[in-house]
Amino acid sequence: MPYPTLPGRRFEYDVGGGSVYYGNDVNDITTPLTSEQMALLNGIGNTSAVISKDVTLSEVIRTVWVFLPERYVIAGLGMIHKLSTSGDGCSISIAGSADSTNGLDGTWINATLSNGAIPVNMTDDDVWRDSIQPCTFSEAIKVLRVRYFSSYGGIGGSRVFIYALHIYGVKAAGEVSDDILFLDDDASGDPEFIRDLDFGDRTEGTTVTHRIKLFNSSTTKIANNLTLSLIDVDFTFSMDEGATWVTGATITSLAPQGTSASILIKNTIPPPPQMLGPRAPRFEVTIGSWS
Repeated sequence: MPYPTLPGRRFEYDVGGGSVYYGNDVNDITTPLTSEQMALLNGIGNTSAVISKDVTLSEVIRTVWVFLPERYVIAGLGMIHKLSTSGDGCSISIAGSADSTNGLDGTWINATLSNGAIPVNMTDDDVWRDSIQPCTFSEAIKVLRVRYFSSYGGIGGSRVFIYALHIYGVKAAGEVSDDILFLDDDASGDPEFIRDLDFGDRTEGTTVTHRIKLFNSSTTKIANNLTLSLIDVDFTFSMDEGATWVTGATITSLAPQGTSASILIKNTIPPPPQMLGPRAPRFEVTIGSWS
């Protein structure tokens, strides 16, 4: 059965200039995540919690702040977490700010959750893909705040376990004038991707390909020494129309408003038996310098 259409691009805040902090309540930001912890939080693991608290005779509150490098139009959240209590119940609330600088100042607006309250138990192997929660704001935001609450559970205890948090959407108009954009070379007019490239349900023992291009959005600067990387057992790419297939390559430069040659991405699923379920490899482009 196909998974739902993705609501946007998944922001790679762990490598794209973002930062993540957590604390107790919304007025108590305390601890930054390491780069390794951010990678886990933006991953798909559901066995080892990145942030957790398990106590008796007390309520549990864990609040997570994701500071994004630019303003984004948020469309959805992929989440893996588990909240439980012997008390009255658990809840998750979400807010965002376009102007906060430290997670405490600025103006905060509550998210619109068109599916209703966020489920407090989301731990299935594919919950991050088949249960992406619609989440929007009245304006583009630069900081996302998620508050996880588990009420007083007495001797039976209260618990919050946070495994993953994915943020979907697009960059707000006018943000980051000097950037490398991904274009869909298999679509008419080579539009920019507004959601992640989804290869859909794949049959074991088959291969499919898709073409993309890279575009330098700057009007004045050259992008130099671009490093391309796609490290995954099921994926390779080609810069020479399929003559060679690689997991890494470089582009010397892209002129202002320049577009790369077509890049062919190949997804090969080995013969059966294979493990069922969704996966999310990442195509990364690192810019050496601008001139």
